[in-house]
Amino acid sequence: MDPPATEHIQNLDDIGDVVRDADDPRRRASWHYWSGYLRSLTGKGLARAINDCRDSAAIAAAADLDEIVGFATSSLAMAYSFAGRPREAIEAGEQALAIFEAGANRLWASRTLWHLSLAANMLGEWEMSLGYCRRALAHGAAVDDRRLQAIGLWRMGSVHVQRGDPRSGIKCCDEALALTPSPYDAAHAKAVRGYGRIKIGQLDAGVAEMTEALAWFENFRLRQPSLRWTLWLVEGYLLRGDVGRARSLAIDILNESREAGYRYIEGLACWLMSDCLGRDDPGAAEEHVEQAIRIFEAIGARNDFAKALATRAGLLWRAGDIAAARGLLDQAYMIFQTVGTIDESARVEAALAALDRDERIPQRAGAS
Repeated sequence: MDPPATEHIQNLDDIGDVVRDADDPRRRASWHYWSGYLRSLTGKGLARAINDCRDSAAIAAAADLDEIVGFATSSLAMAYSFAGRPREAIEAGEQALAIFEAGANRLWASRTLWHLSLAANMLGEWEMSLGYCRRALAHGAAVDDRRLQAIGLWRMGSVHVQRGDPRSGIKCCDEALALTPSPYDAAHAKAVRGYGRIKIGQLDAGVAEMTEALAWFENFRLRQPSLRWTLWLVEGYLLRGDVGRARSLAIDILNESREAGYRYIEGLACWLMSDCLGRDDPGAAEEHVEQAIRIFEAIGARNDFAKALATRAGLLWRAGDIAAARGLLDQAYMIFQTVGTIDESARVEAALAALDRDERIPQRAGAS
Protein backbone atom coordinates (compact mmCIF):
# COMPACT_ATOMS: atom_id res chain seq x y z
CA MET A 1 0.00 0.00 0.00
CA ASP A 2 1.25 3.50 -0.82
CA PRO A 3 2.73 5.58 2.02
CA PRO A 4 0.58 8.33 3.52
CA ALA A 5 0.39 11.62 1.66
CA THR A 6 2.23 13.33 4.51
CA GLU A 7 5.30 11.25 3.68
CA HIS A 8 5.10 12.31 0.05
CA ILE A 9 4.99 15.95 1.19
CA GLN A 10 8.10 15.43 3.27
CA ASN A 11 9.85 13.87 0.30
CA LEU A 12 8.91 16.86 -1.84
CA ASP A 13 10.10 19.27 0.84
CA ASP A 14 13.43 17.44 1.06
CA ILE A 15 14.18 18.16 -2.60
CA GLY A 16 12.49 21.56 -2.72
CA ASP A 17 15.63 23.71 -2.73
CA VAL A 18 17.25 21.60 -5.43
CA VAL A 19 14.17 21.78 -7.67
CA ARG A 20 13.57 25.49 -7.18
CA ASP A 21 17.19 26.29 -8.10
CA ALA A 22 17.12 24.08 -11.19
CA ASP A 23 16.95 25.60 -14.66
CA ASP A 24 14.17 23.20 -15.58
CA PRO A 25 10.70 24.76 -15.83
CA ARG A 26 8.96 21.41 -16.27
CA ARG A 27 10.46 19.99 -13.10
CA ARG A 28 9.86 23.15 -11.10
CA ALA A 29 6.24 23.45 -12.22
CA SER A 30 5.62 19.76 -11.52
CA TRP A 31 7.09 20.04 -8.03
CA HIS A 32 4.83 22.98 -7.21
CA TYR A 33 1.55 21.43 -8.36
CA TRP A 34 2.21 18.13 -6.60
CA SER A 35 3.09 20.01 -3.42
CA GLY A 36 -0.14 22.00 -3.71
CA TYR A 37 -2.24 18.95 -4.49
CA LEU A 38 -0.98 16.93 -1.51
CA ARG A 39 -1.08 19.82 0.96
CA SER A 40 -4.70 20.43 0.07
CA LEU A 41 -5.62 16.86 0.93
CA THR A 42 -3.74 16.68 4.20
CA GLY A 43 -4.51 20.11 5.66
CA LYS A 44 -0.81 20.93 5.81
CA GLY A 45 -0.90 24.57 4.77
CA LEU A 46 -3.82 25.34 2.46
CA ALA A 47 -2.65 28.89 1.71
CA ARG A 48 0.71 27.47 0.67
CA ALA A 49 -1.06 24.85 -1.44
CA ILE A 50 -2.89 27.57 -3.35
CA ASN A 51 0.33 29.53 -3.86
CA ASP A 52 2.15 26.41 -5.06
CA CYS A 53 -0.55 25.72 -7.64
CA ARG A 54 -0.50 29.32 -8.83
CA ASP A 55 3.31 29.29 -9.08
CA SER A 56 3.17 26.05 -11.05
CA ALA A 57 0.65 27.47 -13.50
CA ALA A 58 2.73 30.64 -13.99
CA ILE A 59 6.00 28.73 -14.54
CA ALA A 60 4.33 26.31 -16.95
CA ALA A 61 2.54 29.04 -18.91
CA ALA A 62 5.79 30.99 -19.36
CA ALA A 63 7.43 27.84 -20.77
CA ASP A 64 4.43 26.89 -22.98
CA LEU A 65 3.87 23.71 -21.01
CA ASP A 66 0.13 23.57 -21.57
CA GLU A 67 -0.51 20.18 -20.00
CA ILE A 68 1.25 21.20 -16.80
CA VAL A 69 -0.83 24.38 -16.78
CA GLY A 70 -3.77 22.00 -16.77
CA PHE A 71 -2.33 19.92 -13.91
CA ALA A 72 -1.70 23.07 -11.89
CA THR A 73 -5.08 24.70 -12.48
CA SER A 74 -6.88 21.42 -11.79
CA SER A 75 -5.03 21.13 -8.47
CA LEU A 76 -5.81 24.80 -7.84
CA ALA A 77 -9.51 24.07 -8.36
CA MET A 78 -9.35 21.44 -5.64
CA ALA A 79 -7.47 23.75 -3.27
CA TYR A 80 -9.93 26.58 -3.86
CA SER A 81 -12.84 24.25 -3.10
CA PHE A 82 -11.26 23.16 0.16
CA ALA A 83 -10.64 26.81 1.04
CA GLY A 84 -14.32 27.61 0.57
CA ARG A 85 -13.82 29.52 -2.70
CA PRO A 86 -16.09 27.56 -5.05
CA ARG A 87 -16.53 30.18 -7.76
CA GLU A 88 -12.77 30.52 -8.16
CA ALA A 89 -12.56 26.72 -8.12
CA ILE A 90 -14.98 26.51 -11.04
CA GLU A 91 -13.07 29.16 -13.00
CA ALA A 92 -9.77 27.32 -12.52
CA GLY A 93 -11.33 23.92 -13.12
CA GLU A 94 -12.99 24.96 -16.37
CA GLN A 95 -9.63 26.26 -17.62
CA ALA A 96 -7.97 22.93 -16.79
CA LEU A 97 -10.83 20.90 -18.24
CA ALA A 98 -10.58 22.66 -21.60
CA ILE A 99 -6.88 21.73 -21.77
CA PHE A 100 -7.42 18.09 -20.89
CA GLU A 101 -10.43 17.50 -23.09
CA ALA A 102 -8.66 19.14 -26.05
CA GLY A 103 -5.71 16.82 -25.46
CA ALA A 104 -7.87 13.72 -24.87
CA ASN A 105 -6.39 13.29 -21.38
CA ARG A 106 -9.38 11.47 -19.93
CA LEU A 107 -7.77 10.73 -16.56
CA TRP A 108 -7.09 14.35 -15.72
CA ALA A 109 -10.29 15.53 -17.36
CA SER A 110 -12.11 13.21 -14.97
CA ARG A 111 -10.10 14.40 -11.96
CA THR A 112 -10.92 17.99 -12.85
CA LEU A 113 -14.61 17.21 -13.27
CA TRP A 114 -14.60 15.71 -9.75
CA HIS A 115 -13.21 18.98 -8.38
CA LEU A 116 -15.80 20.93 -10.33
CA SER A 117 -18.57 18.74 -8.94
CA LEU A 118 -17.34 19.42 -5.41
CA ALA A 119 -17.43 23.18 -6.00
CA ALA A 120 -20.89 23.00 -7.55
CA ASN A 121 -22.17 21.02 -4.55
CA MET A 122 -20.87 23.74 -2.26
CA LEU A 123 -22.94 26.29 -4.19
CA GLY A 124 -26.02 24.07 -4.09
CA GLU A 125 -25.88 23.79 -7.89
CA TRP A 126 -27.10 20.21 -8.02
CA GLU A 127 -27.84 19.98 -11.74
CA MET A 128 -24.48 21.52 -12.61
CA SER A 129 -22.77 19.02 -10.33
CA LEU A 130 -24.64 16.06 -11.81
CA GLY A 131 -23.64 17.29 -15.26
CA TYR A 132 -19.98 17.25 -14.26
CA CYS A 133 -20.38 13.74 -12.87
CA ARG A 134 -22.02 12.50 -16.07
CA ARG A 135 -19.16 13.89 -18.14
CA ALA A 136 -16.65 12.17 -15.86
CA LEU A 137 -18.53 8.88 -16.19
CA ALA A 138 -18.50 9.25 -19.96
CA HIS A 139 -14.72 9.66 -19.94
CA GLY A 140 -14.36 6.53 -17.83
CA ALA A 141 -16.68 4.53 -20.07
CA ALA A 142 -14.88 5.67 -23.22
CA VAL A 143 -11.66 3.98 -22.08
CA ASP A 144 -13.38 1.23 -20.07
CA ASP A 145 -11.63 2.41 -16.90
CA ARG A 146 -13.41 0.86 -13.95
CA ARG A 147 -11.75 3.15 -11.44
CA LEU A 148 -12.86 6.31 -13.22
CA GLN A 149 -16.36 4.90 -13.47
CA ALA A 150 -16.46 3.93 -9.78
CA ILE A 151 -15.38 7.40 -8.68
CA GLY A 152 -17.86 9.05 -11.01
CA LEU A 153 -20.62 6.88 -9.56
CA TRP A 154 -19.95 7.57 -5.90
CA ARG A 155 -19.56 11.26 -6.60
CA MET A 156 -22.89 11.25 -8.40
CA GLY A 157 -24.27 9.41 -5.38
CA SER A 158 -22.97 12.18 -3.14
CA VAL A 159 -24.86 14.78 -5.16
CA HIS A 160 -28.09 12.80 -4.90
CA VAL A 161 -27.76 12.32 -1.15
CA GLN A 162 -27.04 16.00 -0.53
CA ARG A 163 -29.91 17.16 -2.74
CA GLY A 164 -32.32 15.01 -0.74
CA ASP A 165 -32.61 11.86 -2.87
CA PRO A 166 -30.67 9.38 -0.71
CA ARG A 167 -32.06 6.24 -2.33
CA SER A 168 -30.66 7.26 -5.71
CA GLY A 169 -27.41 8.09 -3.96
CA ILE A 170 -27.22 4.68 -2.30
CA LYS A 171 -27.88 3.01 -5.67
CA CYS A 172 -24.98 4.90 -7.25
CA CYS A 173 -22.67 3.84 -4.42
CA ASP A 174 -23.78 0.21 -4.73
CA GLU A 175 -22.91 0.35 -8.42
CA ALA A 176 -19.52 1.90 -7.62
CA LEU A 177 -18.70 -0.81 -5.09
CA ALA A 178 -19.78 -3.52 -7.55
CA LEU A 179 -16.83 -2.42 -9.70
CA THR A 180 -14.45 -3.59 -6.90
CA PRO A 181 -12.68 -0.25 -6.52
CA SER A 182 -9.44 0.35 -4.64
CA PRO A 183 -9.61 0.63 -0.82
CA TYR A 184 -9.34 4.42 -1.16
CA ASP A 185 -12.27 4.69 -3.56
CA ALA A 186 -14.28 2.06 -1.68
CA ALA A 187 -13.90 4.11 1.53
CA HIS A 188 -15.38 7.14 -0.22
CA ALA A 189 -18.26 5.13 -1.64
CA LYS A 190 -19.01 3.60 1.76
CA ALA A 191 -18.92 7.00 3.47
CA VAL A 192 -21.44 8.42 0.99
CA ARG A 193 -23.62 5.30 1.20
CA GLY A 194 -23.48 5.49 5.00
CA TYR A 195 -24.73 9.07 4.88
CA GLY A 196 -27.49 8.00 2.53
CA ARG A 197 -28.53 5.33 5.02
CA ILE A 198 -28.57 7.92 7.79
CA LYS A 199 -30.81 10.07 5.61
CA ILE A 200 -33.37 7.28 5.12
CA GLY A 201 -33.44 6.46 8.82
CA GLN A 202 -31.09 3.45 8.91
CA LEU A 203 -29.10 5.18 11.61
CA ASP A 204 -27.14 2.30 13.09
CA ALA A 205 -26.16 0.86 9.70
CA GLY A 206 -25.23 4.29 8.36
CA VAL A 207 -23.15 5.25 11.39
CA ALA A 208 -21.35 1.90 11.33
CA GLU A 209 -20.50 2.20 7.64
CA MET A 210 -19.26 5.75 8.00
CA THR A 211 -17.15 4.81 11.01
CA GLU A 212 -15.50 2.03 9.00
CA ALA A 213 -14.74 4.38 6.10
CA LEU A 214 -13.36 7.08 8.36
CA ALA A 215 -10.95 4.65 9.99
CA TRP A 216 -9.35 4.13 6.57
CA PHE A 217 -8.89 7.87 5.96
CA GLU A 218 -7.48 8.39 9.44
CA ASN A 219 -4.92 5.66 8.81
CA PHE A 220 -3.63 7.55 5.78
CA ARG A 221 -3.95 10.98 7.42
CA LEU A 222 -6.10 12.42 4.62
CA ARG A 223 -7.66 15.18 6.68
CA GLN A 224 -9.91 16.97 4.21
CA PRO A 225 -12.10 14.00 3.24
CA SER A 226 -11.93 12.72 6.80
CA LEU A 227 -13.25 15.98 8.22
CA ARG A 228 -16.01 16.25 5.63
CA TRP A 229 -17.29 12.73 6.18
CA THR A 230 -16.99 13.08 9.96
CA LEU A 231 -19.47 15.97 9.84
CA TRP A 232 -21.97 13.62 8.23
CA LEU A 233 -21.27 11.19 11.05
CA VAL A 234 -22.04 14.00 13.52
CA GLU A 235 -25.46 14.32 11.90
CA GLY A 236 -25.99 10.61 12.39
CA TYR A 237 -25.10 10.83 16.06
CA LEU A 238 -27.49 13.75 16.53
CA LEU A 239 -30.31 11.85 14.91
CA ARG A 240 -29.59 8.89 17.20
CA GLY A 241 -29.75 11.22 20.19
CA ASP A 242 -26.04 10.85 21.01
CA VAL A 243 -25.49 14.57 21.51
CA GLY A 244 -22.37 14.17 23.64
CA ARG A 245 -20.46 12.23 21.00
CA ALA A 246 -21.72 14.54 18.25
CA ARG A 247 -20.61 17.61 20.17
CA SER A 248 -17.15 16.21 20.90
CA LEU A 249 -16.54 15.48 17.22
CA ALA A 250 -17.97 18.80 16.07
CA ILE A 251 -15.67 20.74 18.42
CA ASP A 252 -12.62 18.89 17.13
CA ILE A 253 -13.60 19.48 13.50
CA LEU A 254 -14.31 23.14 14.13
CA ASN A 255 -10.88 23.70 15.66
CA GLU A 256 -9.01 21.73 13.02
CA SER A 257 -10.85 23.26 10.07
CA ARG A 258 -10.06 26.75 11.34
CA GLU A 259 -6.40 25.87 11.71
CA ALA A 260 -6.22 24.25 8.24
CA GLY A 261 -8.15 27.01 6.47
CA TYR A 262 -11.02 24.76 5.39
CA ARG A 263 -13.56 27.59 5.48
CA TYR A 264 -16.56 25.65 4.21
CA ILE A 265 -16.01 22.82 6.68
CA GLU A 266 -15.68 25.43 9.43
CA GLY A 267 -19.12 26.73 8.49
CA LEU A 268 -20.62 23.23 8.60
CA ALA A 269 -19.02 22.57 11.97
CA CYS A 270 -20.43 25.85 13.35
CA TRP A 271 -23.90 24.91 12.12
CA LEU A 272 -23.75 21.47 13.71
CA MET A 273 -22.34 22.88 16.95
CA SER A 274 -25.44 25.05 17.13
CA ASP A 275 -27.55 21.93 16.73
CA CYS A 276 -25.58 20.22 19.50
CA LEU A 277 -26.01 23.16 21.89
CA GLY A 278 -29.52 24.27 20.99
CA ARG A 279 -31.35 23.06 24.09
CA ASP A 280 -28.59 23.20 26.70
CA ASP A 281 -26.97 26.52 25.81
CA PRO A 282 -29.15 28.63 23.48
CA GLY A 283 -26.80 31.60 23.68
CA ALA A 284 -23.79 29.64 22.48
CA ALA A 285 -25.96 27.92 19.88
CA GLU A 286 -27.02 31.31 18.55
CA GLU A 287 -23.40 32.46 18.28
CA HIS A 288 -22.40 29.36 16.34
CA VAL A 289 -25.29 29.46 13.90
CA GLU A 290 -24.76 33.17 13.23
CA GLN A 291 -21.13 32.41 12.40
CA ALA A 292 -22.26 29.61 10.09
CA ILE A 293 -24.70 31.97 8.36
CA ARG A 294 -21.92 34.53 7.79
CA ILE A 295 -19.57 31.92 6.35
CA PHE A 296 -22.14 30.36 4.03
CA GLU A 297 -23.34 33.73 2.81
CA ALA A 298 -19.77 34.83 2.03
CA ILE A 299 -19.05 31.59 0.19
CA GLY A 300 -22.31 31.55 -1.72
CA ALA A 301 -23.25 28.16 -0.25
CA ARG A 302 -26.98 28.65 -0.67
CA ASN A 303 -28.16 25.22 0.46
CA ASP A 304 -26.14 25.31 3.66
CA PHE A 305 -27.06 28.95 4.22
CA ALA A 306 -30.72 27.92 4.16
CA LYS A 307 -30.05 25.04 6.57
CA ALA A 308 -28.42 27.46 9.00
CA LEU A 309 -31.36 29.87 8.65
CA ALA A 310 -33.74 27.05 9.54
CA THR A 311 -31.64 26.12 12.58
CA ARG A 312 -31.65 29.74 13.74
CA ALA A 313 -35.41 29.82 13.21
CA GLY A 314 -35.69 26.87 15.57
CA LEU A 315 -33.78 28.75 18.27
CA LEU A 316 -36.01 31.79 17.86
CA TRP A 317 -39.11 29.62 17.96
CA ARG A 318 -38.04 28.06 21.24
CA ALA A 319 -37.39 31.55 22.58
CA GLY A 320 -40.95 32.55 21.66
CA ASP A 321 -40.16 34.87 18.74
CA ILE A 322 -42.64 33.31 16.32
CA ALA A 323 -42.62 36.14 13.78
CA ALA A 324 -38.84 36.11 13.36
CA ALA A 325 -38.82 32.32 13.17
CA ARG A 326 -41.44 32.37 10.44
CA GLY A 327 -39.47 34.93 8.44
CA LEU A 328 -36.33 32.78 8.48
CA LEU A 329 -38.24 29.59 7.66
CA ASP A 330 -39.94 31.32 4.73
CA GLN A 331 -36.54 32.49 3.47
CA ALA A 332 -35.03 29.01 3.88
CA TYR A 333 -37.97 27.40 2.10
CA MET A 334 -37.62 29.70 -0.91
CA ILE A 335 -33.91 28.89 -1.17
CA PHE A 336 -34.50 25.14 -0.96
CA GLN A 337 -37.19 25.40 -3.61
CA THR A 338 -34.87 27.41 -5.85
CA VAL A 339 -31.90 25.06 -5.59
CA GLY A 340 -34.06 21.95 -5.60
CA THR A 341 -33.17 20.33 -2.28
CA ILE A 342 -35.98 17.84 -1.86
CA ASP A 343 -35.81 16.72 1.76
CA GLU A 344 -35.03 20.13 3.24
CA SER A 345 -37.95 21.74 1.41
CA ALA A 346 -40.27 19.14 2.90
CA ARG A 347 -38.79 19.53 6.37
CA VAL A 348 -39.15 23.30 6.41
CA GLU A 349 -42.66 23.07 4.99
CA ALA A 350 -43.58 20.76 7.88
CA ALA A 351 -42.00 23.17 10.37
CA LEU A 352 -44.04 26.05 8.95
CA ALA A 353 -47.21 24.00 9.24
CA ALA A 354 -46.36 23.16 12.85
CA LEU A 355 -45.67 26.82 13.55
CA ASP A 356 -49.09 27.66 12.14
CA ARG A 357 -50.58 25.26 14.67
CA ASP A 358 -48.31 26.76 17.33
CA GLU A 359 -47.03 23.31 18.14
CA ARG A 360 -43.79 22.53 19.94
CA ILE A 361 -40.78 22.76 17.59
CA PRO A 362 -39.44 19.38 16.37
CA GLN A 363 -36.12 18.52 17.94
CA ARG A 364 -34.27 18.53 14.61
CA ALA A 365 -36.18 21.11 12.56
CA GLY A 366 -33.88 22.58 9.97
CA ALA A 367 -31.05 20.05 10.34
CA SER A 368 -30.36 17.18 8.02
